[in-house]
Amino acid sequence: MRIAILSDIHGNADAFAAVLDDLAGRSVDAAVCLGDHLSGPLEARRTADMLMASPIACIAGNHDRALVTTPRSEMGLSDGHAYDQLSGAHIAWLKGLPASLSVGPVIAWHGTPASDVEYWLETVEGGRMRLADRDAVEARAPAPAAAIGPSSLLLCGHTHMPRIVRLKSGAVVVNPGSVGLQGYTDDAPVHIMQVGAPEARYAVAEKRYAGWAVVHYAVPYDTANVVRLAREAGRPEWAAALESGWIA
Repeated sequence: MRIAILSDIHGNADAFAAVLDDLAGRSVDAAVCLGDHLSGPLEARRTADMLMASPIACIAGNHDRALVTTPRSEMGLSDGHAYDQLSGAHIAWLKGLPASLSVGPVIAWHGTPASDVEYWLETVEGGRMRLADRDAVEARAPAPAAAIGPSSLLLCGHTHMPRIVRLKSGAVVVNPGSVGLQGYTDDAPVHIMQVGAPEARYAVAEKRYAGWAVVHYAVPYDTANVVRLAREAGRPEWAAALESGWIA
């Protein structure tokens, strides 16, 4: 079994197209996208059309949830920009996305099993992100833990940080990173996440006799269009992250 793992496209249709082109050269049995597909000052409509026409199994992220539950007048800049591009068909598609997905030994969430806004493999303290310690990672794992065995592949996104962690049970937790945005600022609490390179990220996991083999991919693409869109929308932090992978 080989599965392609995508997450956090954030309306970056150019990065998504580059990932799809790269993925076309690899043999996979299935593909999943872990949410936050559209939110941002880029091309939400184009991205939604591409996703809806693809065989990729998608789940909802916190921004997807916000797009269908928050009144337009209360949306943040990124959600509002995306919402204004979407049709009724796009909203209906978002409403139909599940919060999680389970296929055999593979279980997918956007954040953690408990929350789509919680970081699983990272921790924010004093305005800075650090890698979560083992106790924190285990505490955020699914309950009951007995249901998760050494052959389980647990998928999460949300933080845009590519990472692999093995639980005490032997299960592997994979964050593929973000297809469309390699840095962002957040205010809950205030902190910066930045990968440090602008390439589009995704991962491929293959079930082997000894366990899951996971490869992370960083796909280059021409960022000129998305950087321009971000600047035209008055989002210099997006432009910086799209151009370089850094915000600060």
